This record gives sequence, structure tokens and C-alpha cells, in this order.
Amino acid sequence: MIERRGENLRWLRAILGIVICVGFAVVQWRATPADGLSSADRFLYDARLRVAPPLAQPPVVIIDIDEASLAKVGRWPWSRRKIAELTTNLIERGKPAVVGFDVVFAEPDAHDPQADGLLAQAMDTGKVVLGYYFTSDRGGFTSGELPRPVFESANLGTDTPRLVWNGYGANLPVFMRAARSAGFINPMLDPDGVTRSLPLLAEFDGQIYEALSVRLLREYMGDTIMAVGEESIEIANATRRLELPLSEALTALVPFTGPRARGARNFRYIPAANVLDGSADFSVFENRIVLVGTSAPGLADLRPTPVSESLPGVEIHASLVAGALEGRLMSRVPEGNQIAALAILLIGGLFAVAAPRAGAFGVVLATCTSAGALFVWNVVSFVHLGWVLPLAGSLLTIVVIGLFNLAAGYAVEGRARRAVVDLFSEYVSPDVVDTMARDPLNYHGQISVNRELTVMFADIRGFTRIAENMPPDMLREYLNEVLTDLTECIYRYRGTVDKYMGDAVMAFWGAPVDDPDHARHAVQAALDMQKAITRLSERFAARGFPPVAIGIGINTGVMRVGDMGSKLRRAYTVIGDSVNLASRLESLTKHYRTPIIVGDSTRAACADMPFDAIDTVVVTGRQGAVRIFAPVLPGHRANQPVMATAAVGQSEPAAQRPDAGAQEEATGATGERRAPIDETRDEAARTWL
Repeated sequence: MIERRGENLRWLRAILGIVICVGFAVVQWRATPADGLSSADRFLYDARLRVAPPLAQPPVVIIDIDEASLAKVGRWPWSRRKIAELTTNLIERGKPAVVGFDVVFAEPDAHDPQADGLLAQAMDTGKVVLGYYFTSDRGGFTSGELPRPVFESANLGTDTPRLVWNGYGANLPVFMRAARSAGFINPMLDPDGVTRSLPLLAEFDGQIYEALSVRLLREYMGDTIMAVGEESIEIANATRRLELPLSEALTALVPFTGPRARGARNFRYIPAANVLDGSADFSVFENRIVLVGTSAPGLADLRPTPVSESLPGVEIHASLVAGALEGRLMSRVPEGNQIAALAILLIGGLFAVAAPRAGAFGVVLATCTSAGALFVWNVVSFVHLGWVLPLAGSLLTIVVIGLFNLAAGYAVEGRARRAVVDLFSEYVSPDVVDTMARDPLNYHGQISVNRELTVMFADIRGFTRIAENMPPDMLREYLNEVLTDLTECIYRYRGTVDKYMGDAVMAFWGAPVDDPDHARHAVQAALDMQKAITRLSERFAARGFPPVAIGIGINTGVMRVGDMGSKLRRAYTVIGDSVNLASRLESLTKHYRTPIIVGDSTRAACADMPFDAIDTVVVTGRQGAVRIFAPVLPGHRANQPVMATAAVGQSEPAAQRPDAGAQEEATGATGERRAPIDETRDEAARTWL
């Protein structure tokens, strides 16, 4: 059998690929938000958001304290009378469902003490939710009045992670008494400083408080109850239920959407100055959630987000509220790293085992297929399950394994491919070389093995007389044309040229590439060679060259095949008794004046091809008798002996042979014939083989 070196190298590459998978799976399992894989996952997550379709009809409108409004009304902070006027116009003329202020009224109006009361009266006429913020870096600083907590922190249990603060900046009591409630407006910053999520609940002084977005949803829905579970917060009233998926520390991912054209926005922005002077279309506020905030750069409420480097903070809250109402909130799965690690082991492991058996194109295709499978699973989880799973580690694993196999294939298989082409390009046809080059590790560096093959010897008849009467340069041209035509016939039937021996050629079938029909192909090649010689003789006659005839001996049997020779010179060849017998059968074609003689084993392997039985002989150097046959040439009926003269290949009946039986010697009562062999040719065969 062929050496298993190629298979062993493939298994080694597969094992190394699995080691790569295990390594990446361990890294993924133990990944933290600050490491490189998490950074890559954040990048991929942001890319998905930037191509996400925008909300269909978000029920949120933003009143924007923008630069144009500041230029028209005056610099910030505006007087409380103006804020009161804006609030009154909005509530009375716009009739919103609820109004939320992404603004903190922490200090009284020093210039107009009566203005705070006016603003409080305006707030009292509608559903108003104020914003405030928590702190943890100001030594427990507190300012203003907090709203009522939603419940005590003990109700969450000690195992539930949450944000814990030690200070706050809230609104004046006069505003808290007038408003319906308040919610904190703190964003959640990832290690790269980008806001991707908002806390929904937070703890201060043993109490749990709700975010502005949560409070707005509750006020918008009316009388609601809120239940906090391990994976989500549920807000429900008599007719509707909202589920807000939770990520770590009771946060929710903000469903930012894109893409954004220059100047385009996902929400309707109404300049605050237009609400103040009454020029706004107040119908857009009716029964909607209205958020009051700012997009003016000088007011320092622009935040880096996945879809914009400077998104107004008020739109972050608007996106969470609108996404919750549309059911588009996602969550980072707590076991996401573990799920991703298992995906690496499963898909990456399968890829690691399959890749070594593919060529360069196959590795690239398998890399794309495996990466595509991981991506599809990630998208399906994102869209249908609401899971945000790590993806970067899985993709990186597939890419690394793919690059490793491409590099290994280039280094190992490339070298083996070049060696195969160098070794066999002189022996077999280009098509066979291409077949071997596609899987070079199975042929590179072969040792000699025992295998059943079919071997052929083809010799030019009367070449000595031809050489005597032809100049050397013309003889060279003559011989080259003969051997070229014979070799083309051998290649046509996927044979291997072993060597040229003066005026003879030796070839075999079944190696180096397996060929179950090696005997049939050898016989078909022999028949084709006889046709080629006939056509060549006609061309030679036109040029004044002597005609050519060949004798062919074919035998099938177990022989030794492989790269053999000395330390100084080696060749890919075959040896064995079956090879010697083929040489002797070729010599018998002269005696029997038959162009092709095959052994019994070859005839048995071609059972559906017609053969004529010639004789049973004992050849020199063998103990047992050998049955010999001649394939029926096209145009001749079976059992009609076709004999060819040694010189020109003309046929004549066996009974008219002048030397018929003259060289045969009886061997007793068995009736077997001992056919004399050209001893010089036989000795040469022993030398060649």
C-alpha cells in the first residue's frame, strides 16, 4: 500500500487545529469586558447596529434645546418663566401622553423667585417625569429631593448584581411635589467610553430606584405593576405587558438604529424655540411621549454611541423607550462567553478536522462556510432570541485555523506537489500528474510496495537491420517518432512509462495512481499502439523511411513498485517475476509472429474482451506452463489467428509459417511447448529489470 505519510500529516494538522480551537475556547470562556476579544465583540455589535433598520413609527418626540433655540431665546440656563411657558404650551396645546425632562432643576431661579412656582404649576397640569443623576465619586454629595423608591434593595436578593451609588443630584422639592415622578438619567459606559446600555434600576442607601426610561414607560401605559426577574423587568397593566431584557448589573442594551444620512435623525426633533413662540406643529405631540433635552454642543450632553460619536443624551433615552415599546430590546446573555466557547469547540473543531483534507480553494471555502455558520447563528440569536452573543473569538478561531492550514498546505503539500511533478512528469501523462498533484501527500516520498499491476514491453521489430541502413541523425528522428506515438498511446490509457530501452519501451498500469482496470487499459493501449504504428508506417513510406512493426508482451501479476535504485541514482520502476514474464511474452511475438501476446492472468482480468488462445508453453526460467493469448484485433473475427511478420507486420495464416514448429521442442506427453527465447534479449531483460 501507499505510504501513510500524507494521512499522518493531515491528522497532525487536524490535531494542531483542535489545539487552536481549545486554546481560543479557553480564552473565550474566561474573557472579561476589558480584554481584546470583548473589544472586538463590541466592534461587531456596533456594526450590526449601524445597519439595523430604523424604528417604524417611534411614539417619541424630542423637544430640542438646540443652538438655533439658544440663539433665539438666549443662553442657557433659561429663566424658569420661559421653561414654564414652554411646558404650558406643550401640555395645553400638544396634549402629550407624558413629558420627560432630561434636565435637572437643582437650584432655584436666583433672578426671579416667583418663576419656580410658575414652573411647578405648569408641571402639575400634566404627566411630567423629571430627570436626576446619581454619583459615586463626590464623597456622598447629595442635592435636591429624590423620588420615592420602587422597593427596598433586599427584595432583589443579595446575588443580583446592580449599580450602587453613594450620592445624587436631584430636583428642588417644589418640582418633585408638582411632577408625577422622576427617574435617574445616568448612562452606562463600556471600557471604551461608548454608551451602549442604560441602567434600568440602581441602588442608593438600601433602596432601589428606577431610570427615567422605565418611569416614562410606566406613566405612558397608565396604572402598571413592575416585576423584576433574573433575566428581565416586566411592566404590565390590564391590557398590555412589556418585557425589558436585562444585561449585567440590571442594565438594558439601547436599540440604536442606522444607517444615518448626514443630518438625518431617527426621531422627530422640534426646536424648543418653536414651542415657546407657538410656531411648532403641536399635533405631533398628541398622545406621544415627549422628551425635553438638548443637542447643543456647549451644554455637554453629547455622548459617543455605536451609531454616532456625538449623539444627544436625550435620544439615548428616546431610543430605549421606543425600542421597548416596539419589542426590540436585546440583552447580553450572562452565559454568552460559555455559549461562544462551545460554538468554537463545535464548529471550529469540525473545521479543524475537515480543513487538512481540502486544497487551498477548499480551505478558503470551508473558512467562509464555517464563519458564515457562526455569523448566521449569531444573527438568528440576535433577531429571534434577543441574545447578544460574543462572535469575535469564534470568527478569529476559524480564520486562524484557515490561515494555519493554508500555510501548512503551502509549506508541506506545495513541496510534496513539486516533488511529485518532478518525479512523475517523465513517467505518466500530464492528466495523471495533475491528479497526483491535487493530493500530493499520497504520492510524495513513496516507498516500494507489492501490488497487482499490469506491465507491458513493446519492441520494434527488425530495428537492427533498419539501423544498419540509416544515418544516425535520421535514425534518431525515426526512433523518436516511433517512441512518441507509442508513449502517447500509453498516456491515453493512463499508463506509466518505466523506461526506454533503445528501440523498446517498458510501461505499466495501476501505479502510481490506482487503476482497477489496469489490465484492460494495458490491452487497449496495445491495440491502439498497433493502429498508431500502421498510420506511422504510412507516413514513413511517404518520406522514404522503412515501415515499422512492433511486438508487445503484456502480463498481469503481483510485482514490486516504487522509487528504487542506488544512493546515486533512483527511478520509479517495477520488478518481479511477473515483469520478467511480460518481457518473455514480448519475445514470443517473434516466434508466433503475433503482434500482441498476453498472459493468462491478463486475459482473465479482461473477461469481456475477445482473445485467441495461442499455445501453452514453458518459457525459459519458469517451472510451470504458461497459457498465452492474443487479443482479437478490430476487423478480425474471434479464433482467427492473426500473425504479423517481424519486419513489416503483414499477416499470414499460421499453417503457412515457414518455421512453424521448427523452433519448438516437445516436453513430453503433456503437449506443452517450450518456446526458445532470444537469449540476448532475455539477458538484457534481466539486466534492465
